[in-house]
Parts: sequence; structure tokens; C-alpha cells
Amino acid sequence: MNEHLVSGPARPAVTAIIPTFNRASKVGRAIRSVLAQTCQDWELIVVDDCSTDETEQVVRSFSDYRIKYIRQDRNRRVSAARNTGIRCAQGEYVAFLDDDDEWLPEKLQKDLEVFRNSDPRVGLVYSGMMTLDEHGRVLRLRMETTSGWVYDRLLIGNFIGSTSRITAKKQLLDSLGGFDETFLNAEDYDLCLRVARLSKIACVPGCWVKHHMGGDQNTGSLRRVCEGREHILQKYRGEMKPRTLAIRLFAVAILLFNYEPRRARAMAWESLRLRPRQGWLVAALAASILGTGCYRLFLGKMIRARGDVQLARARV
Repeated sequence: MNEHLVSGPARPAVTAIIPTFNRASKVGRAIRSVLAQTCQDWELIVVDDCSTDETEQVVRSFSDYRIKYIRQDRNRRVSAARNTGIRCAQGEYVAFLDDDDEWLPEKLQKDLEVFRNSDPRVGLVYSGMMTLDEHGRVLRLRMETTSGWVYDRLLIGNFIGSTSRITAKKQLLDSLGGFDETFLNAEDYDLCLRVARLSKIACVPGCWVKHHMGGDQNTGSLRRVCEGREHILQKYRGEMKPRTLAIRLFAVAILLFNYEPRRARAMAWESLRLRPRQGWLVAALAASILGTGCYRLFLGKMIRARGDVQLARARV
């Protein structure tokens, strides 16, 4: 018998939070993946961000008493929805699941095992993830191994990625105030950075998350992604080492070339002064001189070469 089986109305070990908006066709799959967990000591809070489709009916079709449905009074975006879930959470730990993703059955069990066998200073754990296309074919596997005091490493790049991969201590999330609702993109990256300032982060061995890239998957526009990256740069710039700052300037400039080439060039030159040998950035500068159309062809080629599935699916 699994040691985490529910035995009554006691406080659950984990609160799973699914924020959702107009995903009646997908959210049921996410809920079923929580129901299928080998660790059954959980509650599930589904926060509906004022959907206009049949999302509420789908959620209420599940009769398990551990599933709680909360509807926002207006559309406040995903960070606010997650924060609503955090405030209502009763679990010692909080795990996040996007409404179009799903967990493999051992996900929560593996997360709890790592927490219980790790340094008490670990505040967040994350597992591997597979990205699937609309036909179920694997596009990418992310199997990071980075653990410990990772703040400096995380500033260089978001190796954790999707919130569907992470479980964190409820007490720590409360102390941080949850997600920063001023972010319209990269709010997950910002949360992980703030966690990493205060606590260790541990990697859960194995791949326990399926991230679906279906036809209606909302990766967002390149402009939105760029805004998120720039927000990260502005918020954390003062804490970055020169090499890290060069990398983050590159991350913003390559997207900003699409819309504000003059400002992008200024960022690119600053990045190159800090870290001269950046072949892709030099090529981006050259392509931008030839016009937006030429640059976007170059950007597509660069994204494919670097294997960035999320950006490859984003809209210009």
C-alpha cells in the first residue's frame, strides 16, 4: 500500500494547482493525470480565469471531493490565477500543472521522495519533461541535473522552464508573495529566481511531465516572449556577472530586432563588448541591416539550429 494514501480530511501533503482559461477540451486530461498519481495524498485546486467556454462543466464533472473549483470574477491572467490557488492551498507542498500538460503517474511521489531525502534547505524541486507535438511525437526531452545553490546558474538561463515541472514548499511561496503579477511572460522564471535566492533547488531524477504543443497551444507571440525576457533583464541586471549580462542581453536583442532594431543593436553591441565571441549575435546584427523580412528568416534558422521548441512555435 502506498504510504501517501489519503485517510481522511487531514491536511494533504501536496496541493496541485491548475490555472485554466477556455481549455474545456484539454483541462480534463490534466485533471485525470492528477487523479492517476501513485501518491494520493493531494488536493487539487482548479482556478478558472473567467472562461467563456465549457471549462466549468468539465471540471465539475469530476466527483472526487479533493478537487476544488474556483472561478475568478474577471480574467486576471495566469500569475493571478496561480496566486489564488496558492492562497487557498492546504498542502505542505504546492505543485503546478498547466491546463494543457499532464503528469506521469509517479510525478508527485518522486517529488516528495526528493524533498524528504534532501537537505531541509531545499525549497523547490523540478523533474524532467518531454515536449510532444499534436500527434504525440516527442520533440524534445529535458533532463537537467543541476541542483544546489543555483541562483547564479539560473540567472544565465532558465534551465527549469515550465511550471508543470516544479513543486515548492508552501511556506516559501507564501513568504515570497507567490508569482509577480506584473510579468505577462517569464513569470515562472522570475519565481524560480526568487526561490533560488533563498533556498536550494533539487532535480528529481527521471522524466515525469508531458508538455503538449497542440494546435491551440498558447506559446505566445515573439513580442510577448521578448517582453518577458526584457523584464527579467531589467529586474535582475544589477545582480548579473558580466558574462551573464552578455547572455541575457543577447536573449533580448535577438527578438527585439524584429520590432525595434535600433534598440536591439545597442543591446547587441553592449553584449559583444562584454563577451566578444558570439557568432550568432554578429550574424543577427548583419541580418538586421538587410531588413525585417531577412532578419526573420535568419531568426527562424537560428531557433531551429539551437533547438528552441517554444520559440519555434511562437507567433511573430
